[in-house]
Amino acid sequence: MSDWLYSQSELGIFFFGLIGSVGLMYLMSFALRRTSIIAEVSDHEKEFLIAIQSGLVALSAIVLSFSLVLVITNFERVDSNVASEASRINDVDRLLQQYGDPSLNAIRENLKKYTTSILDDEWPMLKTKGEGVETGNLFVPISDAIGKINPTTMRESVIFSEILKKMNEVMELRESRLESAHIGLHRIYWIVNFSILLGVLFMSAVALLLNRWLTAVGITLELAALIGLMTIVFACDQPFKGAVSVKSDAISDALKTIEARQK
Repeated sequence: MSDWLYSQSELGIFFFGLIGSVGLMYLMSFALRRTSIIAEVSDHEKEFLIAIQSGLVALSAIVLSFSLVLVITNFERVDSNVASEASRINDVDRLLQQYGDPSLNAIRENLKKYTTSILDDEWPMLKTKGEGVETGNLFVPISDAIGKINPTTMRESVIFSEILKKMNEVMELRESRLESAHIGLHRIYWIVNFSILLGVLFMSAVALLLNRWLTAVGITLELAALIGLMTIVFACDQPFKGAVSVKSDAISDALKTIEARQK
């Protein structure tokens, strides 16, 4: 279900959620109208019910705002890690070139294939929380070949130590990227959000019976704000899914730089 929702546009999710919420609210209101519960409510109780509805709206906004802070923080961290990974891959190729040994050109070629595999094979799999086995296999010979480099001068030793450092960072950042495909709000956040929303809809249905048409307009605007905020949280919750997702532009730019350097 969530995969289908992520395939839709954020605007479509917003309108679908708003129409569904308003429709459910009027359905509740119609069901309540057929009972005698509302007829027995006093003016003091009406004011109390309206206050509860306002409180639930405020609580829903607070919980959604907290959820939004969490998903935005996760999103920015993942985006920053991807940019760092691209930079480290580019650094490894640059350092291999600066080392000055023509025999290392094979390693650089394999590094280019590895970067291409990230874009073509592994990146699409991140949407389904998968891992590119072929991409991982391409990394192994690069690491083994670099480990066999035998520096003979002080200059080569300094560059070699930097290559090892950058390669370790490339590996760590890839693992972090793969783990990031699994992050997202815990199910309890969505349960709480939807539970509060149902409470808001129920109290709004009651308010529709107690007040005039202007109340319906105000309640609809409140729901639009809550559904809009929930849509933003949903769109940013999975960093590699949907239109609002971490892009591979940084790695693509790094590949172009490596290709230009190897010409």
